[in-house]
Amino acid sequence: MNRHWLRILALALALAAPVAVEAQTAQPDFKVNAPAVNALRDALKLRFQQLKPYLESGALGVGAEGNVVLRDPAVVPLNQRQGVKRLLAEQERDGKALFREIARANGHPEWEEDIARTFSERMKKRRDKLPAGWWLQDADGSWRQSSGG
Repeated sequence: MNRHWLRILALALALAAPVAVEAQTAQPDFKVNAPAVNALRDALKLRFQQLKPYLESGALGVGAEGNVVLRDPAVVPLNQRQGVKRLLAEQERDGKALFREIARANGHPEWEEDIARTFSERMKKRRDKLPAGWWLQDADGSWRQSSGG
């Protein structure tokens, strides 16, 4: 009986192997054209334009994970701080939703974490090409200004 189960297990593993390899080599289409994806991209771009002056002033910076974060709240006038925090929270929420929708539009909702990780890695690689003067957080948590690229 044990040999019978071992043969079935071996056959199942052999049949599953090509599927696993195919799944690992499949690549998501990050430029997928889907209504939900396009709406999120538009919202992120529009909100980024609202956040840009705060990046230029040094109030915000690009965090170690590639996301925009509040670096120095004292630079933001007190009457604007809640608004800036709200914009950052909305940006993060929509960014996560974008990763989820790209995964869904590719027919692989299970790719959501991998897509988020890929976006983060791409942003990390482009950090030094950001405009001169923008603040960048290094992996150790320290901050430095971009020299521009």
